Amino acid sequence: MSPLLIGALVAGGVLLLLSIGFISHGLERARIEKARSIAELTARLKVCRTINGQLPGQYMSPELKTLLIGLEISLLEKLTRLDRKDERAQQMLESARQELKKPEVNVGNPPVKMESEVQAKDARLMLENLHSLLKQAHKERMIDQLTMQQWSEQIRQYLFATSLEVFEVLARQGMRQGKPRVAKLQYERAIAYLHQQNDPTLASQILRFKELLKQAAAATVRSEQATSADSSELSAGLQELEQSDEEWKKKAVYDD
Repeated sequence: MSPLLIGALVAGGVLLLLSIGFISHGLERARIEKARSIAELTARLKVCRTINGQLPGQYMSPELKTLLIGLEISLLEKLTRLDRKDERAQQMLESARQELKKPEVNVGNPPVKMESEVQAKDARLMLENLHSLLKQAHKERMIDQLTMQQWSEQIRQYLFATSLEVFEVLARQGMRQGKPRVAKLQYERAIAYLHQQNDPTLASQILRFKELLKQAAAATVRSEQATSADSSELSAGLQELEQSDEEWKKKAVYDD
């Protein structure tokens, strides 16, 4: 065998090994990318379904419900194209399509009265997730620019209303519990929040909360005065007891 032939065989072997390495690397990269895409779609689908089922009823409407079902269908279609063996995704896709075909979409989300900061935090988080979901859908051209603008403004209003509702609920709780200072703090926070919006149309809201703040401040003064009076009476009573005790001790000494 000539040296030239040997060299050609060696070069061919090296090229073959390099080709196998490139192909293997490409397949592994494609597998990782597919797994990443499936995980991302699954996470977005979970957020979409959570919002659809758990968003407080005062924020949900037939229009939003329809939009969310449409997004769910788009995400499921992408997911089933990536993984055709995912029977659960296929079933969910068929169910969502049937739901969208109904003459009227059922909005079964019950309203939630914001009575604590925890409830408000959960609601705000869901609204923020909704906004992120819609932004990604717009980026991928699942929804148009006008739809995105309309719902962005609506979500902003929902977030605004939720924050004010929490301030007022916590303030009322403070007043009922005999803690006007808590109410005063909540009204101060509400006024600061309204000023941050820099919106002239909120002037009436600012005036309303300022009036509530005055009432809470007056109640705080009365509460502190009553506490001070009680403290003075207690001090006077203790002083009298101490004097009586001293007199009794002196009398006991003289009697002895």
